[in-house]
Amino acid sequence: MDFELSISITRSPSDVFAFLRDKDEYPQMEGSPVLVLDKTTPGPPGVGTCYREVVQILPFYQSEILSEITHFEPFMRLEEDFFAAGMHGHLAYQFLPDSVGTNLIQRETINYHGILKLFEPVIRVVLYRRLQERLKGIKAILESGYVVAG
Repeated sequence: MDFELSISITRSPSDVFAFLRDKDEYPQMEGSPVLVLDKTTPGPPGVGTCYREVVQILPFYQSEILSEITHFEPFMRLEEDFFAAGMHGHLAYQFLPDSVGTNLIQRETINYHGILKLFEPVIRVVLYRRLQERLKGIKAILESGYVVAG
């Protein structure tokens, strides 16, 4: 299952990159399914940095997602592979300067295994909406004057 989304954000590519690079440090948006987001490797983010997320999938079901940065090109590209029970995938961000600041492009591939594969058509619709809302939330936070660490 492949997704490609983009959003224009009135902030510099360096600010948008830093915000996503330090994803474990920024506030979760209201209603976010992400309950926990921890960086599990020491030091500054870069290739090999790992994260652990706990997300609320259904009202009584949580899932753990483990991810690792696989490509780190400051202010241009940030990519990671992720793994969870029943699925794995790849997430890639591209940061392009545009007339207002940054055109953030998100490309994501998710492969489901086992029983989840049967529910892919429904998951696609729900996930696409969540991905759109997440990008809108990132835009709202960054455009609200959120101070991004250098």
